[in-house]
Amino acid sequence: MTEGDIQTLKEYSSMLCDDGLINHFGCHTTPQKDALFPLKVSDKEILLLPAPEFSPFLYRGENSNNRPTCKPTLFRNLNAEKKLILILKKYEFLYAIKTHPLTKEFRDRYFLTSYPKFPNYKLKLDYEAIAQHYGFITSHLDLTRDKNVAMFFMTSKYISEEKRYIPISDNSKKGILYTYDFKFGVGKHSINPIGFQPFSRPDKQKAFSMIFNKNVDFNSFDFVQKEEHILSKDFCEKYYEMFEGGSRLFPIDEVSEVSEVIKDSDYISKDSIELYSMTSKMSQKSIIKILKQNKISITDNKYSFNILSLELYNKNLFSILQNLDNRIKPRGIYPHIAN
Repeated sequence: MTEGDIQTLKEYSSMLCDDGLINHFGCHTTPQKDALFPLKVSDKEILLLPAPEFSPFLYRGENSNNRPTCKPTLFRNLNAEKKLILILKKYEFLYAIKTHPLTKEFRDRYFLTSYPKFPNYKLKLDYEAIAQHYGFITSHLDLTRDKNVAMFFMTSKYISEEKRYIPISDNSKKGILYTYDFKFGVGKHSINPIGFQPFSRPDKQKAFSMIFNKNVDFNSFDFVQKEEHILSKDFCEKYYEMFEGGSRLFPIDEVSEVSEVIKDSDYISKDSIELYSMTSKMSQKSIIKILKQNKISITDNKYSFNILSLELYNKNLFSILQNLDNRIKPRGIYPHIAN
């Protein structure tokens, strides 16, 4: 790291050691649990990583006893037609969130302006990661920096018909907690820090991901440890209650509502078909044929967001930005010496 600049992922990885407030270099961090730490990803962009700043560990919880492999949704056992439809619905979602006023606000906003020591950066908007956290098919495997978040996913199951989680609470079943040491994985695996994004789920879940470019199994990765846990009633309910049945991790907002509408819809826009055809080299005619066979209609319309109350939107935006000002902690700047 050069003087007066933000660390890159490789530079940052050398700072990692454990969950403590002082690392092996004698650097101090904040005890603030919702702190965000800037990470330079290009000459113009940063990410805002969740605490704890010095922890090298990322976690994932699984409870599917009938799924022997651990891989992203894109590489799970789906037939080709089903996968095509799910990818097209993701494209519909991506089109939609790019119309949201918060997207434009954060796409144009500069960060670290109150720290003259550092250059100003814009926030990297990770659209694919946002889609992953709103339930769409991707090549990302979810990871979190918060062990308790992983424990929630290990001890709960999603009831799709009811659109809610319930605790498993079954002594005959076991869950798996994965712990991945990303200090050693940097440069070897495609680690994708996500952290804060304009839409709440990645931030609430202290999100990272691993991006897969082929059909491989996370179980075979180096630097991964697995622990089995019996999913007893008390054990599962502890984490279910900790996250209020998942509502703390999946807050209801207009983005989540639109994502559910898209997932349940029987329509795909012509623009999504055209984009998929360009990226996959599959003809539009073939795509449309499959959609019609699956009773999916083709439309000129796309999903978008409209602000019904500008006053409410501005109030929400002010709250988000004020909250960020209190959370962002650039390396080398501490509350007791800042400004």
